[in-house]
Amino acid sequence: MHIRTGLTSKWAIDGVLWSKEDGLPDGLTYPVFAHLMDTAAVCLALWDLHTSEGQQRTFTAGLGLDPDSGTGRERARSLLACWAGWHDLGKIGASFQVKVPEAFAQLRGYSPLASDTQSLSHGAATQLYLAVQLPSLGYDGTGNGLPTASPARRLAQLLGGHHGRFFPQPNRNRLRHPSLITRLLGEGRWEEQRLAHLAAVAQAVGAPDPPAALSVEAAVLAGEMVVLADWLASQLHFVVDQLEHLSEPGDPALVVRHWERAVTAGPGLVENAGLGLPVWKETPVS
Repeated sequence: MHIRTGLTSKWAIDGVLWSKEDGLPDGLTYPVFAHLMDTAAVCLALWDLHTSEGQQRTFTAGLGLDPDSGTGRERARSLLACWAGWHDLGKIGASFQVKVPEAFAQLRGYSPLASDTQSLSHGAATQLYLAVQLPSLGYDGTGNGLPTASPARRLAQLLGGHHGRFFPQPNRNRLRHPSLITRLLGEGRWEEQRLAHLAAVAQAVGAPDPPAALSVEAAVLAGEMVVLADWLASQLHFVVDQLEHLSEPGDPALVVRHWERAVTAGPGLVENAGLGLPVWKETPVS
């Protein structure tokens, strides 16, 4: 699959698919695409305003990129934001969407809830989806003979565990037969929407090429940043403010405009949370 650089309105994103509803006014729901875009945008702001040079160098080197190169660091920044935006792809499935019956009833053309997905959390669903999807995007799934060390498997697991619970790696049979996971998470339009959301997020941050590696140190940093970006982007006041601009769900340019607003708002969320770089007080030498 080839993901083009530069966010466009080509992807038919279904704005009825919801991500958040608790505390929102008048029984409204917040679209999945909006929360993914928000989280990716906040992650960009966290990289710029909150991470130290040492953290950026460690993360960049852990991806097999040159930490002394501006190009290397920029690619690392884009990859981190992209991953943050992918953290809730597992919500695009009947097992999650059915939790708000009113919104679920508005979905058209989707297959019904499968009996064996009722207990599947959206974090576990995210891991399963990415474990089979990332290799098709060019992410190494072998880890030079150690699959658990592969960028694809490691990234899928850390994103699936963004609520603090990490799930075991998928068994080999599922990985050899991706259709088993697709059937579990939802086929047809469910799969189309997961791919559309994945591609839209990747395009928004510049469609960075997959990294050659994902070290333990880089994975730990990525996990922390994704959790923090998700937390900041999930604040009720911010979600309500963003929701006011989503009055035209059928507009093909809606995703593009929402991304632009999220990027503009990101630095303010980071600064208001007091998450700038630490400033050390100079101690006079006696």
